[in-house]
Amino acid sequence: MTDSVEGIRWKIEEIDNQILDLIKRRMEIALSMGQQKVEKALPVRDLRVEEQVRTRYLARAKEVGISEAAAIELATLLVRESVEAQARLPRPMRPRKVLVVGGGGAMGQWLCRFFASRGHEVTVSDAQPGGGFPNVGLEEGVRGADVIAVSTHISATEEALRKVLRLRPKGLVFDIASVKAPFIDVLREGAAQGLLVCSIHPMFGPSASSMFARNLIVCNCGSDAAVARFMPLLNGTGANVIEMPVEDHDRLIAIVLGMSHALNLAFFGALRASGFTYEELSRVASTTFERQMSISKSVAMESPNLYYEIQHLNPHNREILDRLIDALREVQQAGCDEDREHMIRLMQEGRKYFEVKR
Repeated sequence: MTDSVEGIRWKIEEIDNQILDLIKRRMEIALSMGQQKVEKALPVRDLRVEEQVRTRYLARAKEVGISEAAAIELATLLVRESVEAQARLPRPMRPRKVLVVGGGGAMGQWLCRFFASRGHEVTVSDAQPGGGFPNVGLEEGVRGADVIAVSTHISATEEALRKVLRLRPKGLVFDIASVKAPFIDVLREGAAQGLLVCSIHPMFGPSASSMFARNLIVCNCGSDAAVARFMPLLNGTGANVIEMPVEDHDRLIAIVLGMSHALNLAFFGALRASGFTYEELSRVASTTFERQMSISKSVAMESPNLYYEIQHLNPHNREILDRLIDALREVQQAGCDEDREHMIRLMQEGRKYFEVKR
């Protein structure tokens, strides 16, 4: 006699609970491994081991009839959860006095929590502080700080940096702005005067639970010593650190942020002008459209002021957006041509571009 639908559902629920219990046990063991890494000063990530986990999942999935996609997704999820938990473990290091200028903002608060979780003494200097960290005057904060992070709006960063550097700080100074052009001369001048100045760009927002597997750009502004002073602050985070001269930053970011933001703004602008509601389009969405709509929806929820400054203050954006417009026109033309070779060529060029160079 076959089980009832409710009986089968109960069995599935029981298995689900067992799976969650096993994941909990796996996380406990992963944290124990993380503590060993802390005690032995080992890096959080071991890419070789992570690849071995994925390979093992693929082999076992093939044996039991589970799809390759599901195996990779599950292995990636479990590895990420484990390593992020390990990355949050405090690592012994000499406690620093950290001042976050603009510590009342969302990313400022993220920095405060990050440094505090690693055992540092954190204060903020902000007209509108928050998060429970002590608020101090700028001069007092700079005078006693080993590390000074400037986390203000892009348009306010130049003035904030000038005020900080005018006080001749002995500690490391860095900003986290998404565009460097408005104050690149200030950074260079500070480094030329012998101050420990560099420039940072976390390629993630304040919702990130950790730096694990996330990109963080470190820009050299002329002070190798500043970059060398900054790097140990990332020990054990599992972040992907990309070093570059500060002059290269905005050209890359015009594509990575400027173009991608503009593309999504234009996408939901076109949706809005289509005459169809979000609900109507969602009901008939393809996989590709659903993914694109999800990304554009998340962009629409972001800060308009931040997006304006990223578009307005990066001097390379106009050129990049002109290229984007030209590319859209070419796609339009390829779709109108009677000869399909134009479209074939476009897609072949795209495939060639995305080929992984080994």
